[in-house]
Amino acid sequence: EAHRLGGRRRRRRRRACAMDPMDRLGQASGPDQAAALAQFQQLLESQKTLAKLTGTCFEACVQSPGKSLGNSQQVCLWRCAQRYMETQHFIQKYCQDKLRSGEWEHPATRQH
Repeated sequence: EAHRLGGRRRRRRRRACAMDPMDRLGQASGPDQAAALAQFQQLLESQKTLAKLTGTCFEACVQSPGKSLGNSQQVCLWRCAQRYMETQHFIQKYCQDKLRSGEWEHPATRQH
């Protein structure tokens, strides 16, 4: 009983130490808040990319879902995901290079 209770206490402490990104955002100020916001935005972008990848590749590779995926479906999903991620990386790098070189203006820096 005491061991089980002690285990519960340890788990509670661990949970209290693990901060939700939104908690960090609310508690931070100045540069820390900007960094927390940037990290949170990056997390959201990753989640959106993963959702798009999943939808796109599943639709392309799995015509009739069953209890498990066949080998050809698994291979198709793997290749689709690889192409999707490589394409996303290429587009992101291309846009960053254009912004860095001054060929494009970042929307936030434009004067209206």
